[in-house]
Amino acid sequence: MSRALIDTLRNNLRLALTRGELSEAENILSRLKKEDPLSKETRGLELEFYLNSNRMSEAQSLADQLCVLFPDSSRILFLAGKLAYRQKRYESAVMRLRESNRVYPSRQTEYWLGKTLTQLGDFDEAESLLIPASEQMDHALLDLAWLYDRKNDLQAALSAYQQYLKHHPENHFAVEQSVRIKAKMLDPETLIEEMDALTGMGEETSDALFPEFVQRLFETGQTPRAREEVTGRLEKTDARMSVRLAWICYKAQAYDLACSLFLKHVDVNLTNFKLLNALETAATKASRIPQVLSAYRNLASQAPQLHGRSRTLARKLKKQ
Repeated sequence: MSRALIDTLRNNLRLALTRGELSEAENILSRLKKEDPLSKETRGLELEFYLNSNRMSEAQSLADQLCVLFPDSSRILFLAGKLAYRQKRYESAVMRLRESNRVYPSRQTEYWLGKTLTQLGDFDEAESLLIPASEQMDHALLDLAWLYDRKNDLQAALSAYQQYLKHHPENHFAVEQSVRIKAKMLDPETLIEEMDALTGMGEETSDALFPEFVQRLFETGQTPRAREEVTGRLEKTDARMSVRLAWICYKAQAYDLACSLFLKHVDVNLTNFKLLNALETAATKASRIPQVLSAYRNLASQAPQLHGRSRTLARKLKKQ
């Protein structure tokens, strides 16, 4: 076994992962595992490969194993924390990211910890981590903006997006979010009037503004129109838009629409237990349980936990 060869393979694998060259990374990983199968470095790179390749089941199994075998590896704990974040297991993510940062303090780890704490609603600690991160990493400004949005500090959110756009003026996401925040700062009647004016000129409400528009329609008692607007867009919404609209409809007690929107892209939300719980509640209230059962049965091979959920829903259906 040549140490020089192993070091070269590790460096080439890291480079391939950084560049997103996953096929090349898999080939290098296969060779590295033959040369150095049991080391902490090889196993950590294997976990990183599974994470970057979106092979979540394999990543989950390996992460659990490696956190026991190498509890002093900051890198493995960090990757396990990122994995838990992507699976929306935020409490687990916080635990592993904190431990990673204890073993070896890192601004990158603190950034991910700030992202995770934002999801858990611990805004003060999240802000204390994201502000210094944003001074070194421009993309942390987007997370800071989302934190302020969650706190309903709209002016601070807009300022964070505008600061990011100074460095990345062509970033579509930041532009879209700035438009959305500005819309949220308008009173409901003004926003609806502006959307009506655009419609009158033959322009469709932009994706950035549409969820805010629908929410304001519900808030001002214009439920039939809100339902009409959502139904008209139903087939054109992508996964992110569908989920946003689904939550708006769910909170407005438009459970049939919420159920349809949650179901539309449920295949990419199988680890989002909060979403699945809301989907099942909406289906129960809208008498749509058979649709959800059908979707769960089709997806059960990807997510075995759906078997238990299906049994619970089937019992509810018998009682209706």
